[in-house]
Amino acid sequence: MGRDFHLSKAHVRTAATHPYLLCGWHTRSEIPLTSMPTSAVNGLSIDVLIRVAPGDSPIGKISARPVLEHSVECSRIRVDAVADFEVPGGQLITVWPAAGAAHKDIEIFLFGPVWATLCHQRGLLPLHASAILTDGRITAFAGRSGSVKSTTAALMHSLKHQLFADDILPIMFGENSEPGAWPYLRRLKLQDDSILQLALTAGEPVSEKLDKDKYFVHPKYAADDKWRRLDRMYLLEVDADNSQPSIDRLVGAEAVSALVEQTYHFDFIENSRRFNDHLAFCSKLSSKIAIYRLRRSHSLGDGKEFGSLIRAHLKTTT
Repeated sequence: MGRDFHLSKAHVRTAATHPYLLCGWHTRSEIPLTSMPTSAVNGLSIDVLIRVAPGDSPIGKISARPVLEHSVECSRIRVDAVADFEVPGGQLITVWPAAGAAHKDIEIFLFGPVWATLCHQRGLLPLHASAILTDGRITAFAGRSGSVKSTTAALMHSLKHQLFADDILPIMFGENSEPGAWPYLRRLKLQDDSILQLALTAGEPVSEKLDKDKYFVHPKYAADDKWRRLDRMYLLEVDADNSQPSIDRLVGAEAVSALVEQTYHFDFIENSRRFNDHLAFCSKLSSKIAIYRLRRSHSLGDGKEFGSLIRAHLKTTT
């Protein structure tokens, strides 16, 4: 990744007044990020700019239907009744809100698939995972929607592990090809039952239309803005036939497949025809971290047994 992703001074002259540090990138946005603190941006050094554009988007001239157009250079995404998004060159996100669209609904897609697209363009692997810190290294919990990634991270947070990321964990290779990440969205989106079960305090609703049964939760223990090495990933799966949770190591092709399957917004890889590069990235990553399959029943019970299982495994496999 030898490209310079800093924006020019011309781009910086903008109405975007909300500064954040996301994935280690100085980000300035015209759209405020709910339940996230702002960050000081040093001078004109801005890595990512998020702006709202007036009028019709370029997608509007192409189609009135949902759109997913991806290339390494530029991506365009339309979410019906929410917004059109354009992401060129891993630096700029332009948003054309749909008439009457709620800010929080735009935010769900902006900092979900659209941000994942920007990560893809920059050569990162956005894992569909939540993450905590264990002894200064990242432990990720990946899985399909409904596999309680956020709840598992919240459970470990209740055991005083620092929250590192929720829902998306963008992975890169640092010095000496060590895999790791910067923190992203250190807030949790949880349903009422998980909040009550873990004795947490609910913040604002995530949305009134989308994810309307979830609330933001501010973590008591949050990781600082620092790159950390990725140590391991747990692939969360539900096994209805087994009441006892189990943890098994994945290796070889099975480990690589787990990383491919847990790639957030895989549409980018398919549409930009970068599968070979992506497979090489996942193969390299699987050789440098431990990957486990963690099976559990539908019910977490009070969560104590599940949390104790993970904590014991963390201690015995360091």
